[in-house]
Amino acid sequence: MNLTITVEGTEQILNIELPGDFEIDDFLAYLESETQIPSKDQVLLYDNKELPLRSPTVKVLSDWKLEEDTLLILRKTTYNIPNSNINEPAIESSSQMNPDKMLDSPYMSEQIEKTRQQMLSNPSMQMQIDPALRNVLNDKNKFKEEMVKISKQSFKRELEERHKLQQVYNNPDSAESQKKILEIIRQQAIDENMRTAMEETPETFTKVHMLYINCEVNGFPVKAFVDSGAQMTIMTPELAEKCGISRLIDKRFHGEARGVGFAKIEGRVHSASLKIENSYFSCSFTIVPSPNVPMLLGLDMLRRFQAIIDLKQNKLIMGEAETLFLPESECPDISDGNPESAGSFGSNLFSPNSGFKPQSGVKKPAKAPKVSKRVNADPKKVEQLVAMGFDRKQAELALIQTNNNVDLAAGMLFD
Repeated sequence: MNLTITVEGTEQILNIELPGDFEIDDFLAYLESETQIPSKDQVLLYDNKELPLRSPTVKVLSDWKLEEDTLLILRKTTYNIPNSNINEPAIESSSQMNPDKMLDSPYMSEQIEKTRQQMLSNPSMQMQIDPALRNVLNDKNKFKEEMVKISKQSFKRELEERHKLQQVYNNPDSAESQKKILEIIRQQAIDENMRTAMEETPETFTKVHMLYINCEVNGFPVKAFVDSGAQMTIMTPELAEKCGISRLIDKRFHGEARGVGFAKIEGRVHSASLKIENSYFSCSFTIVPSPNVPMLLGLDMLRRFQAIIDLKQNKLIMGEAETLFLPESECPDISDGNPESAGSFGSNLFSPNSGFKPQSGVKKPAKAPKVSKRVNADPKKVEQLVAMGFDRKQAELALIQTNNNVDLAAGMLFD
């Protein structure tokens, strides 16, 4: 059975897993070795009731008939110091420590200045500090004032937390105190889990750069972001202009791409030349403005050409082409926290919840289908698309979006 034991009057918490046939006397001896409370002075409370420790009918732990993951309180019977004084000296010494005097000492001023110099010479460290500190990094006096202010706030929070813990351990039998104790136990488990992870797998706490490849679109060199989690292959209008394919943008396919955020779809280039190493591919692009990702190679093209993302060899295999992913130093930085950047392109274009929303305010060519009108999908045309290998549900939605124009629907669905 799993037992959690909190020692009354202290912050000590024990997590123990013992068999049900473990003898009570051995259990008390174990508690004595861990808490320095003699077994003869020990009192165990469960649900505000004292457990029998020296009864002839109670010999092993299972005789207590406790539930799994039980919380017990260990009390010392000879503990005569009033509850109001528990841990009071430690708190008094902390409260008597004058933070103003301590932080204004020459030693602390020297340490603050050393910290400032380290941050000035380490740009990566600057990105991890409080923005208020970063803004005054070049001003020695303002930086010190801000550091002192933050330190005082931290000192105050720590003191308040100590007083809260003092109240909890002064009255451990109350329901509120036991709830707080369980929260402390959970937080200790989380902290221990984090320490273990930092020791065994520290790489999980570092930033992982995204996958980029060098390629050419219509002869123009591009660094493409490879994202198998995005349904569509994306290109910005600016890049389409540079690649010389902006004249091919079909604005009948405008709408909205929705995911974490949303972005406006300006249209679609149905076919353009994509060169990877020495191989050429016919690639379609959805035109979406983005300040961070000029081009995103999505799942539609990756699946169409049966691409393999080989992370072991750090390369993308697409058809006969094999190209290495770019090193971090050559990857564009897209970490601006904008929800409308690359992460929002992973939405399902044909999702009934949101994906593709036609815009009625944009003028269309005379023969363009009215994609904003809701119609029923033509069963015969659905069967045509299904025969081409498309999913029936997506085929129906695509036909509805294109007013049963099977050619446009096939173009939208082509994978």
